Amino acid sequence: MTTPTVIVASLMRLEGATGVQTHMREFVAYLRQQGLPFEVATPFHALTMPLLMVLIALRHVLEWAWKPGAVALYRTGHAALLWCRLWVLLRRHANCVVYAQCPVSARVALRLRRHPSQRVVMVVHFNVSQADEWVGKGMLHRGSWLDRRIRALELAVLSRVQGLVFVSAFMQRELSHIWPGIHAVSAAIIPNFVKPLAGVAPLPGMAGRDLVNIGTLEPRKNQGFLLDVVAEARRRGRALTLTLVGDGPDRARLTQRTQELGLEDAVCFTGFSPQGRDHIPGHRLYVHAAVMETQGIVLLEAMSAGVPVIAAHVGGIPEVFDEAVQGRFWPLDDVSKACDILLAVMDDEPRRQSMGQAALGRFAERFDVGVAAQRLHVYLCSTPLA
Repeated sequence: MTTPTVIVASLMRLEGATGVQTHMREFVAYLRQQGLPFEVATPFHALTMPLLMVLIALRHVLEWAWKPGAVALYRTGHAALLWCRLWVLLRRHANCVVYAQCPVSARVALRLRRHPSQRVVMVVHFNVSQADEWVGKGMLHRGSWLDRRIRALELAVLSRVQGLVFVSAFMQRELSHIWPGIHAVSAAIIPNFVKPLAGVAPLPGMAGRDLVNIGTLEPRKNQGFLLDVVAEARRRGRALTLTLVGDGPDRARLTQRTQELGLEDAVCFTGFSPQGRDHIPGHRLYVHAAVMETQGIVLLEAMSAGVPVIAAHVGGIPEVFDEAVQGRFWPLDDVSKACDILLAVMDDEPRRQSMGQAALGRFAERFDVGVAAQRLHVYLCSTPLA
């Protein structure tokens, strides 16, 4: 049987710093390296770029004047441009699997598919609902018309796709509570995957630093907690360094908080970096304070560099590493206890190194692109026809 073409479909561009974009890039790189047939479908195509630039400009205006309108324009406008690209690709490839990265791109593909040999499989990247993520960013109010509309669209799409990919068992359980009928849809739990960082030399100025965190500077990522823990360690006579990689709406607040705590000499804000993961080598620990994660690709990147992880026991994170083996779990509501856990690892170098070696082993077994991406491709090509 001919191997179906995998069409990776998303409202987002392939390049970027989000976990979704990392997932797409890693999978596309795997498909290319293996010589497997694939296409990429996004609104960021040469023929649609002029219209896209107009939409982006209008969205920036709406973000100032009417935030829900900006969200609606993003979803409908990008979907329309994705439609143009997918329309061409689905006529070019009769035997294909559209690997949709969100419910909106899945809905576009479902409307365009022409016959059963064209399947649509969606990966669940979002935390319970994309509406929750927009609410968390202050763009929507919970219970508003658009909030309800986004959730209704997600449930409609879940019932129509030919397959679902969950990056964690946690997310599958969460969605099963919302929509019990999900068990009737073919599904697979396949974790995110990345290329290993082991052996990569530290960037200039990063060697010998203590803690590193990568992510958008926003409330959900909770970097302020990391500042409080570093400040608590200093009160105990321990001067730790912290590298914050990323940018976002919380940048000004976090910078001010750093100054209030007297940590200007300890905290390094790198700003946005298209290859944020490259900052991990050279650090002793990766620290994570997000209040929710479906899995957390940055945790995998840290483990691939042999760097132990400290994170909260939330979402899909407990599926990434084991307590006191590849890392530690800490509470996000008790700075003092969190500091105890952090210093216990920092003050026991043999144990820290042992955790780092264990992290490398866990990564190679479960999260290396050569392992998990192969599982993903096999699943996509075996989803039932409809």
